[in-house]
Amino acid sequence: MASKRYRGVSRDKQGRIYYQTEFKANDLTGKRQRKKSYKDQFGNPFKSEKQAYDELCRVRAEFQMSQNRNGDYMTFADYMEEIYLPYYRQTVQSVTYKTALTHHKMFIEVFGQKRLSAITVRDCEQFRVHLIDTYSPNYAKGVWIRFKQCLGYAERLQIIEEFPCKMLDNPKGSRPDTKFWTLDDFRKVIGTFDLTDYEELHRFTAIWLYFFTGLRVSEGLSLIWSDIDFDRKLLHVQSTLEYEGKGVYTRKNQTKTEAGFRWIELDDETVEVLQRWKKMQVENGDNSYILARFGKPLSKCTLSRILKRQAKKAGVEVITGKGLRHSHDSFLINVLGKDVLYVSQRSGRVDKATTLNTYSHLYDSQKATGGREITQALYKFGVSSNPTKSPLN
Repeated sequence: MASKRYRGVSRDKQGRIYYQTEFKANDLTGKRQRKKSYKDQFGNPFKSEKQAYDELCRVRAEFQMSQNRNGDYMTFADYMEEIYLPYYRQTVQSVTYKTALTHHKMFIEVFGQKRLSAITVRDCEQFRVHLIDTYSPNYAKGVWIRFKQCLGYAERLQIIEEFPCKMLDNPKGSRPDTKFWTLDDFRKVIGTFDLTDYEELHRFTAIWLYFFTGLRVSEGLSLIWSDIDFDRKLLHVQSTLEYEGKGVYTRKNQTKTEAGFRWIELDDETVEVLQRWKKMQVENGDNSYILARFGKPLSKCTLSRILKRQAKKAGVEVITGKGLRHSHDSFLINVLGKDVLYVSQRSGRVDKATTLNTYSHLYDSQKATGGREITQALYKFGVSSNPTKSPLN
């Protein structure tokens, strides 16, 4: 697994870790201030890039505070641009950073020229109510939580004594209704393909692979043939695909979570589907993308179009790439009867609580069989509500 890179942090020729940064020009001298260090504030050498980056964030915040000790307190915009966004960029994948930027720009537009220390509980409450009135419940909740993270980081760095929205409730969201296919729906969909046609075979393979592995969309798009061990019938998930724009894709050796790095067991039918596609694929070397038609990887929007077109042909619900992942998990729970821990590990989730929260409604539907199973177990082991009539007597 490749180590994460942090902007402003490097290693010298001896492998020692250090941070280096440059601050804006001093108003009196007109000179920019530079700082470089191999140690934290207590004189301890850095043991990891993450430690060096945390110290760099602290130094930047301290510098900003020192510039504002004359009473001209830091504005929210300065805080976001100089401290929070550089920190946030290093804690998430670049695609997440780009997605969140729309929200961060919204925060700056609303609070930008306000002094960070002057943002009140009432200011935050007015913004929270605005979100609730303007957007859907789930979207409003997501934006609000992201805003709280911005101010929460300022509190952690002791730039403000206490962030003002701590006591305010999150907008009430609802569980997303992610549509999915049952096994019968899936059977109808795959019946719409002409497997003698190259394009049709490609689409068929993509849908089949996602349905029977539960891959995240970006995980599936990034797969190359060397990720599959056909002899052992295993699929190695170790990367994601990120679209940089203008037809440029980057395969990153990272997944959404640490649990995303995993091996997935493949069934015999899926192995056969993949081997058939590999024989037909135009470019099928070890480093070729599995879901590519002519060398270039499949894109998210193309996958969405395939799902929409085939669903309409089959007369079933139109679903998304995320819906395919949901379909796989539902298949594991409803058809195979797998428990939460198994589903979590196969799907690459951090903990089983996430799986249980997402699919609790599916597990609830299985509870009706509990009474019968308990009755059978009690009878088998001779446990009776009337011990004198126990089957063992």
